Amino acid sequence: MAPNVSAGLAAALVFLAVPAFAQTPTLAPGCTATPAQLEANKKVAVEFFRPGADRVALADPSYKQHNPAFVKGGREAKLSDYEYFKSRFGGPRAGGPGGGAAGGGRGAAEGPQPPAGNPLEIVMAECDLVTIVHKNFRQDPTAAAGTFYEVFTFDTFRVRNGKLVEHWDGAVINPPAAPGAPAGRGN
Repeated sequence: MAPNVSAGLAAALVFLAVPAFAQTPTLAPGCTATPAQLEANKKVAVEFFRPGADRVALADPSYKQHNPAFVKGGREAKLSDYEYFKSRFGGPRAGGPGGGAAGGGRGAAEGPQPPAGNPLEIVMAECDLVTIVHKNFRQDPTAAAGTFYEVFTFDTFRVRNGKLVEHWDGAVINPPAAPGAPAGRGN
């Protein structure tokens, strides 16, 4: 393939993979952070994933959500991003389906179990942004039971003054399950 065609194809693929309306994190203008501040920001973001963590205490009332399932759930419940966050992570759930918390809500699974993943495979910080890459394993739907493949997901948080103020991830709004089909899991 000629170089100019290859470059054009690559640009087209990037365009198709990233919707024009996608919200992407940007660094605050003039943002600087010391190594100690970067470590403190990482600690706040990592704490969100610690079992038993008081997640609501980690979030600032100005919290902004970019996960489309959570945005939809908050809108349907007529709650701000922060109030919906509190309802999902700090007490009884508000109305509306919204996005799912980790775990998918299923009981003990039958059949072969995937290898343990690593929820903190990569933790990196730049300025006020912390990105955590999670390593998981999923069943290959085209192969025999017990054939797993690695899959990586991410969460990016903006941390200010020791609080989570903004969140991005790769979640999508899944279509409803077909009647009689098992419930699906979001990303």
